[in-house]
Amino acid sequence: MKISEVTTLNKPYIRVSKGKKKIDIPIIPKLVLLPPSRMNLRKYAFVGCESIRFNFKGKIVKLNWAFNHNRMTLYCTSGRQAYSWNNIKVITVSGANGKKEHLVISRKAFGDETERRRHKRYPIARNVIILQGDNKFPATTVDISYGGVGITVKKQINLIPSQPIRVDFGDGISVPVRLVRSTFRGDGSELFGCSISSTYRPEMAKILRAEEAIEIGVKRNPKEKEDAGWSQTSIKRWH
Repeated sequence: MKISEVTTLNKPYIRVSKGKKKIDIPIIPKLVLLPPSRMNLRKYAFVGCESIRFNFKGKIVKLNWAFNHNRMTLYCTSGRQAYSWNNIKVITVSGANGKKEHLVISRKAFGDETERRRHKRYPIARNVIILQGDNKFPATTVDISYGGVGITVKKQINLIPSQPIRVDFGDGISVPVRLVRSTFRGDGSELFGCSISSTYRPEMAKILRAEEAIEIGVKRNPKEKEDAGWSQTSIKRWH
């Protein structure tokens, strides 16, 4: 797959890493027309994108040039296959319309085939409640798997990744989750990507299709401890 072919349907995101620290930041691709003065960029493969913002400890942070000094990898999916571009950079240029535009650039046009998902995602829309402390936020699921869930909220909410988070699916099913990434969408809503411990596979199996649960034969391991939420050592800002 070519990097220029990446669209929102491919659910692209950038993984920024430094040592053992890492953070996944979804991006929203867009068409960017370059002026003749920037034709030197033609030697790179690139895809345009909206201004990259993400929720970090309840604050909106923009991806800036400082992140380019760390290792960044672009990931996306196409069908059942995943692709990656290593050592990408994010730059700001003046487009043909004179406005500031953002580009994700790579020295390779075609991505390497890779595998990043352990579980199949099911496009299930279900009303849920996000719980953190005394706060309750109504939300809707976008997709659900045995190991995670994508959730969208209509307006910005301040979730703190370092504090425990639970998702109430209704029908007596409430599980702790880890917030692994978030992104703002064009309609003003926010999308959260959450990871779920394997301890809670039986609960997720009740939500997913019964025949898939039987095929996989999920069983809860009583020795596994409850996931208390996001580990503070898992994500820190290092700039």
